[in-house]
Amino acid sequence: MSELFGCVPTFRSYNMALDLLVSSGFYSNALDVFHKMLHKGISPTTFSFSVAMKAFCQTGKVDSACALLRSMARHGCVPDSIVYQTLIHDLCGQGSADEALRLLDEMIHMGCSLDVNTFNDVIHCLCKFNRIRDAAKLLDKMLFRGYTPDAHTYGFLIHGMCKIGKVDKAKALLNQVPELNTVLVNMVICGYVKLGRFNEGEILFELMSHRHMPDVYTYSILIHGLCKIGRYGAALDLLGEMEASGMSPNVNTYTILIHSFCKAGFWDYANRILEEMSLKGLGLNSVGYNCLIYSLCKDGQLDEAMRLLDEMRTRGYKPDVYTFNALIYHFCNDNQIEEALYMFQNMLAEGIIANAVTYNILINAFLCIGEWREALKLTNEMVLQDCVMDNITYNSLIKALCREGEVDRGLCLLEEMVRKGTKHNNISYNLVIDGLCKSGRVHEAHQMLREMISRGLTPDIVTYNTLINGFCKMGQLRVGLNILERLNNEFIVPDVITYNILISWHCKEKLLDDANMLLIRMVQGGLVPNYRTWSILVHNFVQEPIDFILES
Repeated sequence: MSELFGCVPTFRSYNMALDLLVSSGFYSNALDVFHKMLHKGISPTTFSFSVAMKAFCQTGKVDSACALLRSMARHGCVPDSIVYQTLIHDLCGQGSADEALRLLDEMIHMGCSLDVNTFNDVIHCLCKFNRIRDAAKLLDKMLFRGYTPDAHTYGFLIHGMCKIGKVDKAKALLNQVPELNTVLVNMVICGYVKLGRFNEGEILFELMSHRHMPDVYTYSILIHGLCKIGRYGAALDLLGEMEASGMSPNVNTYTILIHSFCKAGFWDYANRILEEMSLKGLGLNSVGYNCLIYSLCKDGQLDEAMRLLDEMRTRGYKPDVYTFNALIYHFCNDNQIEEALYMFQNMLAEGIIANAVTYNILINAFLCIGEWREALKLTNEMVLQDCVMDNITYNSLIKALCREGEVDRGLCLLEEMVRKGTKHNNISYNLVIDGLCKSGRVHEAHQMLREMISRGLTPDIVTYNTLINGFCKMGQLRVGLNILERLNNEFIVPDVITYNILISWHCKEKLLDDANMLLIRMVQGGLVPNYRTWSILVHNFVQEPIDFILES
């Protein structure tokens, strides 16, 4: 259009358009403009390339962004530090740590000027992916090259180390920080508390106190730690100490205490904290309400939980899926399925999207009362709502269907589970194998064992016990004994249940000598007969092995 009026856009016009499109999030359009610029023979500037690289990174085309960097020389542009730093920043934002690290090394070898922010970008990215060793090496390289890390550099590494449980290393790094700040020390204290090493966290807190460093978050971490190990009195003492030092607890501090007291069933203490909050003009936040509602439900106080739900709404806090899941679960647990469904409908009416947990709760509730058809209807609704069925959903349905004798339906669900790539495990196969055995289809069950192994799963003792019982039930005791021998070959240790099954069936078939031998083998294998074993023996008057066991 501009050319119709005899006006040809310059590189400045293109650069303005590129910048505007990228800053507005129209990355594909920006790349179209960049390619048009090249097609028109207008030489891109360093700025043009930098913006185009950003667009490539934002659309996930990291390789294209790096290729564009390499092509700059062909267009008469030399990438400067800003181009490199911008690209490294964008690569880190996309999680491309290896590319960012390679470009950073390239900058160092080329002698480009670098600032601490570029190192921080790469260290942060590496730590996000738990590549702490690589991040630590980069810090060493940074120090060797004469660059000065800042609080963010140490913060990313300390947080990363604590996240993977390397708290001692984080503490050692803390000693290298030239100017300690409260945030960094809080990270390490939090790390120790999460590992259950409260005393070490407390020692750090004492050191902080001498320097007047603790803040509300420091106290909240320690209060949470004390509550976790059941030292509620000490937690309240620390709250008093916090207030005596002139520091006011915040909503988060109080929420920790309320949640902990509710979880432990100390309702009086929880109510005292609520009253204290009210006197200070502090209201519960949505997290606090959820904690209380969940705890009340768990304690069976559903009416009080519903009252709190109304209060939550009155105070302007919108219940979320976690609030409703707690209520739905406990209504189902209390056999109030109608109430649970009412809550479910309310939840959907309020625009809250149900998740897999919500559906699993309701599906399981229907299955528990034998309403598997209603449960299947819910799975259809689940699929329509784009909510993915997980292995809990499938396993619950397979178990119920097999229990009701609908083994073929259970098999279909297992096949669907495998076809859709849902994580299947031993439980899924064990349920189907059990269903087939109970239906007398033991050879199909044995085939399922082979399929299970071919799919990379290792059958466990439950799998083999189910098969042994299935074959014995069909009168094929020899096959059951062969499976027992197979266990030894596959280094799977038979348990008391294995022997109880075999002894019981041999007794039923009046093969008492064989039952005796199995019992002796069981004891010699280091297994202690349980109540069920004795019950079988007494019922069948097998005296000799009883004498053997007593003598042993």
